[in-house]
Amino acid sequence: MANMFLKFSLVYCIVIFFAANAFSQDTLQTTTNRLLQYQCLPCGNDCDTTIFNEPGNCPHCQMQLVNKSTVTFKTMQPSEICNYIKEHPDVVLLDVRTKNEFEGKANPDFKTLKNAINIPIQELKERLLTIDSLKDKEIIVFCSRSHRSPQASYILTQNGFSKVINMTGGLSTMSDNSCKK
Repeated sequence: MANMFLKFSLVYCIVIFFAANAFSQDTLQTTTNRLLQYQCLPCGNDCDTTIFNEPGNCPHCQMQLVNKSTVTFKTMQPSEICNYIKEHPDVVLLDVRTKNEFEGKANPDFKTLKNAINIPIQELKERLLTIDSLKDKEIIVFCSRSHRSPQASYILTQNGFSKVINMTGGLSTMSDNSCKK
């Protein structure tokens, strides 16, 4: 009888241990989710600044929600771009608009920045290896209205590009045309 009681006690302790451990894991996961902050995968809309407590999709634009701490690129106003380029002549200028927009064949034509390279956002992931040598260079990413450039900036930083700057507002809001071609 004592032997059966000992076996029952051992089984009971094992069950309690695993139940408590599972509860602890669930509690830990719930607490972690509450501490993490999520935001819309940068899409250039107002919802980029909305903070969520759980992963999922943005209810405004349906983009995937990402951990806020992974959005590490800097931003720069269009009014600062031309002076910045003058002071930093080695900065890489990445236009992520379509080829037609880049070449001035779209209406409206917002021009592009002098010495810019063109990799449309739709091709960026596929062409990352072609710009691998730029990982440690400062890169200003831009488009026409700053809807594509935040996504491109995020893609770059997630793939090891360390000095990425997104031009907010895009070319459509630039009043200084001295650095455009």
